[in-house]
Amino acid sequence: MQRPSTRGRKPARAGLALALLALLFSGGADGGLSLGADLEFLAQPARQAWTRGMAWYHKTPPADRVAWGGLTACAGLGSLVLLGRLVRLRAKRIIPRDFHARFLVRLQDGKLDRGKALDFCELNPSPAARVALGVVRRWDRPVTDQERALAMTVRVEAERLRRNVGTLRRIAALAPLLGLLGTLMSTTRALTSTRTDWAPALGSALGPFTAGVALAILALVAYDGLAGRIDALVGNLERVGTETVDAIAMNTPLEPRAGRTPHSLRVEIPETQLRPVDRENDYA
Repeated sequence: MQRPSTRGRKPARAGLALALLALLFSGGADGGLSLGADLEFLAQPARQAWTRGMAWYHKTPPADRVAWGGLTACAGLGSLVLLGRLVRLRAKRIIPRDFHARFLVRLQDGKLDRGKALDFCELNPSPAARVALGVVRRWDRPVTDQERALAMTVRVEAERLRRNVGTLRRIAALAPLLGLLGTLMSTTRALTSTRTDWAPALGSALGPFTAGVALAILALVAYDGLAGRIDALVGNLERVGTETVDAIAMNTPLEPRAGRTPHSLRVEIPETQLRPVDRENDYA
C-alpha cells in the first residue's frame, strides 16, 4: 500500500496564505475597510492595557511586584499547561474510534495480515496505533517478545502523556509560598512605617521567617528542576536498556526445541509363566 504524498499540500497551503494576505492588504473584498483602521481598532485596547499596567507598576512597591509577578506567571503557565493537556488527552485522540472498528475488529476476525496491519498503524498515527505497531512488528515472534515490545511502547507513550503534568503540581506548591512571601513583605513594611514602639521590633522579627520562605521557594524550584531532570535521564536509560534487550532478542535466531527420543521398553516375563513348549525347546 502506497502512502499518500503530502508534497502537494504545501504549495496549496502557501497559496492559500498568500491569498489571505492579499485580501487583508487590499482592505477586504469590497474595499470598504482599510488596514490602518483594523490595526487601530486592535491597538487601542492594547495601549489601554499597557497604560494601566505601567501605572500599577510605578505605584506598587518592588516586593509586591515580585509576588504578584510570580503569581501571574504561575497562573499563565498553569493555564497554558492545563489547556494543552486537555487538548492532547482527549479520548478520541488517544484511541480513535476508527481504530477499534477498522483494526481491532478486523484483526480479531482474521481479515488483516502482517503487511496490512503495519500499513494501517503507520498511516493512522495515534498512541493506540503506535502501541499496536510495536506488537505487529513482532508478528512471527514468540508471545514473550510481543509482551516485551508492548511494555516498552506503553512506557514510551505514558511518558508522552504525562509530559508537563508535573508543572501543575509545582505551581500548586509554589503559588502559596509566593503569596505568603508577598504578605510577609507587605506586613513588614507596614509595621516598620507604623509609629509605635513595638511595630519595628515585630517587623524585624518577621525578617527571618520571610527569608525562610524565600529560601524554601528557591529550594523547591531547584529540587523540582533536578528531580525532573533525573526522571528524564532514568527514563532514557530504561529505554536504552529495553531497546538493547529487544534488539538482541530480535537478532537472535530461534532454536528449535529438541524432540524427546522414545525410550526402549523392556518387559520381563517371570519364568513361571513360560509355556511348557518353550521349556522343552530349551532342553532340546
